[in-house]
Amino acid sequence: MYNFFPGNQGHVRSRLNARKLLLIMKLTTFILVTVMLHVTASSLAQKITLVEKNAPLVDVFNHISDQTGYDFLFTGSDLKKASPVSINIKNVDLHEALAKIFEGQPLNYTIENKSVVVTVKQASLMDQLSAQLRAPANISGTVSDTLGNPLVGASVAIKGMAFSTQTDSKGTFSLANVPQGKFTLIASYVGYERSAVDIVNTGTNLRIQFILHRGTSQLDQVQVIAYGTGSRRYSISSMATVTAKDIERQPVSNPLLALQGQVPGLAVTATSGIPGSQVVVQIRGQNTLKLNATVNPSKPYDQPLFIIDGVPFASQNNNVNQFASLVAAQDNPGSISQATGLSPFNNIDPADIESISILKDADATSIYGTQGSNGVILITTKKGKPGPAAFNLNVNTGFNSVGRPVKMLNTEQYLQLRKDAFAADGLTPSNNPTDYLAYAPDLTIFDQHKYTNWQKLIYGRNTSNVAVHGSLSGGTSYNTFLISAGYNRSNYNYPGDFSDQRYTLHSNVHHSSKDYRLTVDLTTDFGYEQNYSAGFGGANDVVLQPNLPDLLSPSGSLIWNYQGVDLTTYQFYSSLKQPTDLKNYNFNTAFHISYKLFKGLTISANMGYNRNNTNETSIDPGVAQNPAYINRQANFSVNNFQTVNIEPQINYTRNIGKGTLSAMLGSTYKKNTNNSTYTTGQGYSNDNFLGSINGAPTVGSLDASDIYRYSAGFARLNYIYDNEFILELTGRRDGSSNFGPGNQFGNFGAVGAGWIFSEEKVFERLSPLFSYGKISGSYGTSGSDGIKAYQYQSLYLGFPPYLPNFQGINPSYPANLYNPDYSWALKKSLNVSLDLGLFDNRLLFNATYYRNREGNQLVDYPLPIQVGLPSVLGNLNATVQNKGFEFAINATNIKTKNFSWTTNFNISFNRNKLLAFPDLASSSYANVYEIGRPTSIIYGYRYKGVNPKTGLFEFYAKDGTVTSHPAYGPASTGGDQVPVSDQQIKYMGGFGNTFNWKQFSLYIFCQFSSQHAPSYLAEIYNGNQLGLSYNQPVAVLGNYWKEGGDNAQLQRLASSYSSAAMSSAVSFAQSSGVYCDDTYLRVKTVSLSYQLPAAFLSKAHMKGASIFANAQNLLTFTNYKVGDPETPGSFSTFPVQRVLAFGLNLKF
Repeated sequence: MYNFFPGNQGHVRSRLNARKLLLIMKLTTFILVTVMLHVTASSLAQKITLVEKNAPLVDVFNHISDQTGYDFLFTGSDLKKASPVSINIKNVDLHEALAKIFEGQPLNYTIENKSVVVTVKQASLMDQLSAQLRAPANISGTVSDTLGNPLVGASVAIKGMAFSTQTDSKGTFSLANVPQGKFTLIASYVGYERSAVDIVNTGTNLRIQFILHRGTSQLDQVQVIAYGTGSRRYSISSMATVTAKDIERQPVSNPLLALQGQVPGLAVTATSGIPGSQVVVQIRGQNTLKLNATVNPSKPYDQPLFIIDGVPFASQNNNVNQFASLVAAQDNPGSISQATGLSPFNNIDPADIESISILKDADATSIYGTQGSNGVILITTKKGKPGPAAFNLNVNTGFNSVGRPVKMLNTEQYLQLRKDAFAADGLTPSNNPTDYLAYAPDLTIFDQHKYTNWQKLIYGRNTSNVAVHGSLSGGTSYNTFLISAGYNRSNYNYPGDFSDQRYTLHSNVHHSSKDYRLTVDLTTDFGYEQNYSAGFGGANDVVLQPNLPDLLSPSGSLIWNYQGVDLTTYQFYSSLKQPTDLKNYNFNTAFHISYKLFKGLTISANMGYNRNNTNETSIDPGVAQNPAYINRQANFSVNNFQTVNIEPQINYTRNIGKGTLSAMLGSTYKKNTNNSTYTTGQGYSNDNFLGSINGAPTVGSLDASDIYRYSAGFARLNYIYDNEFILELTGRRDGSSNFGPGNQFGNFGAVGAGWIFSEEKVFERLSPLFSYGKISGSYGTSGSDGIKAYQYQSLYLGFPPYLPNFQGINPSYPANLYNPDYSWALKKSLNVSLDLGLFDNRLLFNATYYRNREGNQLVDYPLPIQVGLPSVLGNLNATVQNKGFEFAINATNIKTKNFSWTTNFNISFNRNKLLAFPDLASSSYANVYEIGRPTSIIYGYRYKGVNPKTGLFEFYAKDGTVTSHPAYGPASTGGDQVPVSDQQIKYMGGFGNTFNWKQFSLYIFCQFSSQHAPSYLAEIYNGNQLGLSYNQPVAVLGNYWKEGGDNAQLQRLASSYSSAAMSSAVSFAQSSGVYCDDTYLRVKTVSLSYQLPAAFLSKAHMKGASIFANAQNLLTFTNYKVGDPETPGSFSTFPVQRVLAFGLNLKF
């Protein structure tokens, strides 16, 4: 019997000795070159030291394998003839060592790649001739993992020949009638390293035992793909995987934040530093036009499809709240911006996630049809593993603080700025409220020496966070289980007891029959989140005057008047007494069953249910209102998202010729439901009644319901020929209830191909210097139905009950017009990739080019006012293109027994533009888009500077002249507005290093991004003007115009809205002057851990224990002046937080 002895996985690794964003590429090049030189030297100069006396030959083989990483291949019967070995060698190369070991032995050896093949010495010429006449032989054996568990469905093939098979339920295989000769037998299994054995078939039946190791190279690690798993080695899709290890090192409560900077082409943006706040995600740019021209084109809404354990997430990435609060900026129900509010993913514990896969190109996503037109993110939760019951406990606590606090003017500076403003307007400050132009209580009534640092009071304190997670798992090879529970609390660094709390429960059970023909999986997740937030508006109070009088009495009641000045508009503390209490419940269950009818054919079904329910209460009590006009109010809402998903499938796998064919046929039925109710009560007589709508004299309510039905049939065909050539075909027919009769169905598909050219013999000679090479590409189509349900029908809405009725009946009015003719938007995607592996795959490189074009856009067509409705939904023959390059590098720089160093780097460049738009100049989008330019452009005035004589901002008119009062509207229609800013990200990425030394591990990851974005001046001049009674950042000091001849960056001050400077200030807010470069490099994550020594664990009866310290958003390097570059354009929003956490992980 042949025995396969794997080499020690701790191969000798090369040594590599370790600024601003512009040096990233140079640094990467330096690392690559250095790694290449050192690894080459290491590979060609391995030395062996060995002292043995009368040792069995197999023991000597093991020692050589430990020192070199070479595998020894032999039969047990052959070694019985070998003599014991006595040897004493020091620092000799492999060839010299082997020559001494085999001296006098009845054995021969040959070195093939990283294997030493041991055979019996050649027999006589007659024996050899006799062997050639023997009949073909059978080759059989087993494939198992390092624990001896059989690997069911592993592929076994002879390279270059039409002999291949798969292992059965016991992990055994058989190849019959194999002709005589020298062959390479290859065993492979997803998630495990391939094993190749060179054999000589002399006509005698052979039995081979393969022991496969878990993939340590990223080429062989398991990747979750659409409706299955795969590995990077044979994948032709553009995708990436973030593992549990990548996630657990980051102290984040929302798993989406763990993706920032990790994946090329994936933009992840935190909208706020408030615990639980929304996270915007986009893959490879914006593909669609805005539904109408009034939507801000700088706000992306193309977000990917999110699937958790095979079940589409019901709410997707839509925020779950309806009321205005500190976390949600909105004015009324239904107006919630996608970039505000609470994220539904905050109800998922990152500690329960095994991996997150990001699918980007058509080959990866087209099988999801219209659902995956903007990419797909697959979240896979943790499952039970065979083995004795194991309990894992993770506890960590820490604190949050503002990452980049804004320094505001103190009282002296603020008052001087205000005095300068009145001087510029030729006015004297007055304490008379009827003197509209000169009334300035901050200069005439308020204490001129009092100072309140509102920025520090509102955002400046450090707050605590705590997270606890425990799990119990175990089982046999047939039955496994896992159950876990978690708790997380993150406090607002904001006055008051406001926080976000989460409780989670996760479970998984798996059963397989003894013959592995039947498998059943059931996974459930339950999450409960409570977000207790202050009222909306308080965050903006960082601009309050620093010399405001006390707004809070010693007893805690609010002060509404100071020496005749009404303080209502200044009363920050009222927002603390207007809380919003949100409770979000998330339940997800995924059931999978499969049965193998016969070898290669399996039927299965995925069934899932997801429900996300939000109950929200917002109150405005009397204690938060000016006693002069109290109107107590309470708001109640219920918002429910629900998804039912059923997907039966048939999978067939068969070895055909030199390759393996995999086919899948399936269908999808999905039903999404969204129900919401909103009830408001006014006129309560007592604050104690605000908890119930029954105590309100005046009640109003709204409700809405959307039902979306989707069905599809899909198929996928994959063929891998000789482990070298890959072909994949995907097709899907989608049906959507969002379209009218005759347009409800669409056909989409993709074709992909790949060539692993490193399998060619010419490249084998370059091994291990050149160990892997693959070129792949795909082209496909997908549709889009991303609109509200049933918009093709003529819908009516009822008048609110508090409006006049007709003879006691509330009238109805049309909400939209009937139009059954619009249909699917169509996206066409091209993707080409190059993958390289160097130095035995210790250095992996990927380069990808993509081009996506989406046409037949779904937009609102504006209608004449006589119609009575503003627009009607329809298709527009406009095309948006996104194309770009993505690069990724993963390197194992050093790996020795006690020390290892790995590096990862990625960067992506996306370029978006509008390719076609018929009659754009005459459409409502004329001042929003321009053909040949990005869809993220902003129209405005071209800023020239400040006129030294007048002190006013100046702009270029369309004819090139200079004016302080430009004409509104695009230049194409007679105005002076032209494209002034492109908001798309120019490039983004991240790089990380992991250092392991004995029990210590250090991980440092940096994220970077570059775009053109609004500066802090956008907030100052957005409807206001420098010099009014609002505090300002210190950055404005010394930069504004004071007198004739000044060369200033900012125009003259204004003391009131009637100032002569207001007109040019309004124009400046819409000009190129408020945009700037927003490039930054952020030390995103630092994680340091220490594994407690084995001696301590043994005494404590523990399987493992570690202590750790994690940091998030630790440092930021940028030229962006005021505020956080991740949330540009405002210095008064809740800043991104710096997080520090310290914890303990125990395993029993």
